Amino acid sequence: MSEASISMETTLAANAEPSLLRVDDLHVHFNVGHGSFLRRKSVVLKAVDGISFDVAAGETFSIVGESGCGKTTTTRAILKVAAPTSGGIFWRGKNLADFDERETRAYRSEVQAVFQDPFSSMNPRLRISEFVAEPLRLNLDMGARERRRRAGEALVQVGLNAADIDSFPHEFSGGQRQRIAIARALASAPRLIVLDEPVSSLDVSIRAQIMNLLKSLRDSRGFSYLFVAHHLGTVRYMSHTVGVMYLGRMMELSESEELFNHPLHPYTQALFSAALPDHPDIERKNVLLRNDVAAATEIPAGCRLHTRCPFAKPICAEIEPAWKAVGPRHWTACHLY
Repeated sequence: MSEASISMETTLAANAEPSLLRVDDLHVHFNVGHGSFLRRKSVVLKAVDGISFDVAAGETFSIVGESGCGKTTTTRAILKVAAPTSGGIFWRGKNLADFDERETRAYRSEVQAVFQDPFSSMNPRLRISEFVAEPLRLNLDMGARERRRRAGEALVQVGLNAADIDSFPHEFSGGQRQRIAIARALASAPRLIVLDEPVSSLDVSIRAQIMNLLKSLRDSRGFSYLFVAHHLGTVRYMSHTVGVMYLGRMMELSESEELFNHPLHPYTQALFSAALPDHPDIERKNVLLRNDVAAATEIPAGCRLHTRCPFAKPICAEIEPAWKAVGPRHWTACHLY
């Protein structure tokens, strides 16, 4: 385990409630082809390169960052779709790598997901009842009548009519289809729901409705969210804790309001300064990054942001910064602190 990860993990363990989900020094690397057809060679793409965080029961942990930073790969590893190269993902204290078939089925029931475009995951030939009840059929020993009853209850919980259960996906609007996707996640009574850009494809008014629904369900049902998004306003509204990722690493992690009020890492400051403020009178530090994002197959030595950072010092090109506690439940990896 890296020095940065040990420091981060020790700090989290000392300050946090027992976690529902714990990600410990997670690496997810892929061998990919690179170069022309005649000179093609295999290189390592470091999609996730050593991150640690906890998701507490009843809370929302969000991950933000530019496209390609490793957010979705992290969620794929947690959903057991992508295999970790090293590190561990612990569910209620036990490493997913040690789960047997029975435990894996229980985990897939307790951990559900809602994605950006639910229509792409819906079979247009299946009725809504079959779509919503599919996790119950795959992961739980439950009869068809009980599955249908649970699916109908889930539809009502997300504001739809139980009579909609025999309709087909094309009969619903985009916002209604996202509600159906949420109902599918709710049907198996999960403890954690992974939300991967769940509102980014929706109109602003519908987005607000879905956000309010998600927040209300979390508060009333007591489950947790792992929320991946790029819209900072949505993240602030939904989150208890936020981690900022760049090129496979976590740059900063803090409680939500602390992070938005006092962003410390230059990358976090640049993200916030590029976003529209919540109110026109809000003043922000204007931080602009240089150059383009490096490829995940050619990550710079030292701090991986140093080729773009306006505050870079010579040490930034040589040594990767370790995690440092810069306040109560606020950490960053930057040589400026």
